[in-house]
Amino acid sequence: MTRPAFDPSPAEVRLSQWSVEGCAVSARRRAAVLVLVWGEPPRVLLVRKSCSVEGPWRCHAAFPGGHVRLGESPVEAALREAWEEAWVYPRAVRVVEVLPEETTKIGEIRVVPVLAVPSGPLCTLPRSREVDQVFWHGLDILEAPPSRIKISGRVVLGYRLRGGAVLWGLTLRILRGLRPRLLRLGLGASRGSL
Repeated sequence: MTRPAFDPSPAEVRLSQWSVEGCAVSARRRAAVLVLVWGEPPRVLLVRKSCSVEGPWRCHAAFPGGHVRLGESPVEAALREAWEEAWVYPRAVRVVEVLPEETTKIGEIRVVPVLAVPSGPLCTLPRSREVDQVFWHGLDILEAPPSRIKISGRVVLGYRLRGGAVLWGLTLRILRGLRPRLLRLGLGASRGSL
């Protein structure tokens, strides 16, 4: 199947929600992730950073995302990266809200989470050598306490997911803050489902 090239529609990308403050920061130090939520109970789209590529995020469960290019907004970057990593066609999602910026503990990268929901059918697959799995995961995992897990030469507090992916760090912090926001926005309508 041939997929069209990346082409975010300005009508579908609500750029007005992103503040222009801090634009002087190097593009290499700013990133964006797509927090794509679907279903009842809600699930989020995660990727597993490739276990065959060395680096601090090896086997890490993460939201699709990456660095914001010069001249690109965080929303555009999140949509582009989700397309490049997980085959999430930008016109098949609706951006709901730009969440507060977070900073990674490793490398102090400023990350803008972009909350979105599917607006059409999705066929998610790994598309880059940095990602070896794409999967949906429920938020119910957050009900259990995190465990100490050794990954990439360090011990972290997190969760081991299917396929050996480890959920910890920034992705885990974003997920913890997501539950009350979803209730406020009416995504995941019943409290019992979150």
